[in-house]
Amino acid sequence: MILNNNGNIVTVGVGDLKIAKSPKVIKTSLGSCVGVVLYDSVQKIGGILHLMLPSSNERKGKPSKYADTGIPLLLDLMLNQAKSRKNVLTAKIFGGAKMFNVSNELFDIGKTNIAETQRLLEHFSIKITASRVGGTKGHQITLDTETGIVQSRIFGEPAKEY
Repeated sequence: MILNNNGNIVTVGVGDLKIAKSPKVIKTSLGSCVGVVLYDSVQKIGGILHLMLPSSNERKGKPSKYADTGIPLLLDLMLNQAKSRKNVLTAKIFGGAKMFNVSNELFDIGKTNIAETQRLLEHFSIKITASRVGGTKGHQITLDTETGIVQSRIFGEPAKEY
């Protein structure tokens, strides 16, 4: 995919989220974080949430840092700001790598992020149409809002399209 650099690229930082309409491209880089992509194929609008942790546990701070507050926020933006219809939204999820070699499963934050993301999307009745999660290496993902295709590149490997 060729990206033109004339302001059509929207970058999502760690613990942040953005939505954009075609012809924009949205991108982020992930490690143990999970990237949640929501896409409306009718209006050609997409969004990426770059969540860091599964639960806010009532903490203050950016809601987009956490799955339990970020996923509802992304869904709200897609439904109320972008005027998407819930029945046309699809999700794709990426990342959640085990970035640190620890023997205690409680510290596998990537695995916990993936599980909570899947649980919440199911709770909100949003179908996951593709995922590339886990592993031990970071990902870079790029959403083409025109097509809904997400290009996922695991560092050191060729890109794949989802």
